[in-house]
Amino acid sequence: MAYDLEEQESLDQLKAWWEKWGTAVLSVITVGCLAFAAWNGWNWYQRYQGSKATIAYVQLQNAFVQGDAKNVVSIADGLMKEYPGNVFAGLAGFYRAAEAQRQKKPDEARQALNWIINESGRPEYETAARVRLAGIELDAGKADAALSVLTAAKPLEADAVSFNDRLGDVYFALKRYGEAKAAWEKALKADAFDGTVTPLLNIKLQSLPVETK
Repeated sequence: MAYDLEEQESLDQLKAWWEKWGTAVLSVITVGCLAFAAWNGWNWYQRYQGSKATIAYVQLQNAFVQGDAKNVVSIADGLMKEYPGNVFAGLAGFYRAAEAQRQKKPDEARQALNWIINESGRPEYETAARVRLAGIELDAGKADAALSVLTAAKPLEADAVSFNDRLGDVYFALKRYGEAKAAWEKALKADAFDGTVTPLLNIKLQSLPVETK
């Protein structure tokens, strides 16, 4: 095909531009395509990993209900190791701790709960883990250690009942009855809507020395 002079000049300019910039343009396009493919691949991988974690978590629940200690430990440890940051890994830590307590292995329970606090990547579970850990320390007669565990907590509104209930228990064990009363009253106020633990909290408040009431 014949081109007039103006068209030929335009083609020559385009050819010169492509020779100078064509490789860079192709590189940018290639990188963009690879980035898009990687993004899609990562989303697929996350969904795949999430589905695997979900299946494992259901198996963990079943094993715990059935009292299958061996599988509880195996599945929980697997979730915690292979899926850190996943919501089910954090929950698996609680099952791991509960199974350890059921087997009267408090050190293993402490380890699982400390993993939730420090390594799970799920800050929304931290206070619940601290409440459980403080309970273990109380059972071991270590009220000071229990208080240290709780004072480092940053409880959310949803944690108000369980946190203040346990804090009251710790203060009571330390014979700091005024602080125990204040903590239990906070728990009572937070439980006003649901009322689940209100009867127990009232019993605890009634157990305080007369001069504290």
